[in-house]
Amino acid sequence: MISEMELQALLDTLARDQRVTIGFGAANRRGWFRAQVVSHDAAAGQLVLTCFMDRETDRALAEGERVTVAAVRNSDELQSAPMDVEHSSAGPQATVRLRIAGAWQPEDERRNQVRVPLQLRATRARRWTAGAWHDLDATLVDLSSRGVGVNLDQEVHLGDRLSLAVPLGDGQPDLRVTFEVRHVRPTNKPGQAWRAGGLFRTSTPADHERVIRFIYAELRSRQ
Repeated sequence: MISEMELQALLDTLARDQRVTIGFGAANRRGWFRAQVVSHDAAAGQLVLTCFMDRETDRALAEGERVTVAAVRNSDELQSAPMDVEHSSAGPQATVRLRIAGAWQPEDERRNQVRVPLQLRATRARRWTAGAWHDLDATLVDLSSRGVGVNLDQEVHLGDRLSLAVPLGDGQPDLRVTFEVRHVRPTNKPGQAWRAGGLFRTSTPADHERVIRFIYAELRSRQ
């Protein structure tokens, strides 16, 4: 039989191939990498990751550098922990060995979900109302991995479903997402009189990955 201590160790361990994010640098110039778990020894306090460095300007993490690892743990709760870099190889898929330097703590979703400001016009936007889709004009003003903010030429209401086709400039067809309006307010801007935002209703793993890659590319290009 497995002991209670062994069971707790299993619950505390990140699964192999689980996706996480690594934050590094000063708070006002924070950089982010996507990463994937290679191994996690919770008892020994060691985490080994494959870190995806997608741009030529991305640098290897330095030995002794303090980073923050954020991961979904414990029944889909988003948590983060400070860690120190023990070793990092170079290359676009660097192997990074980390030593846990503090306890895992729950993260407030709005604070942890990186949100980038944009001015990106949707190639097509539609609102579901009266049993059918109706076109409207939408410009994305911010984007996170879980939701979006838009300026609209028409009033919408809480609970409405909006569908967007978004050009990400990554050589692939426009990203198609649907979200539910969680907040809306007037802006008094000519042609974009309403500001709305909400969470994605459905998102395939591939589309979620595209959004994350786009966000991280935008953050790095602005540093």
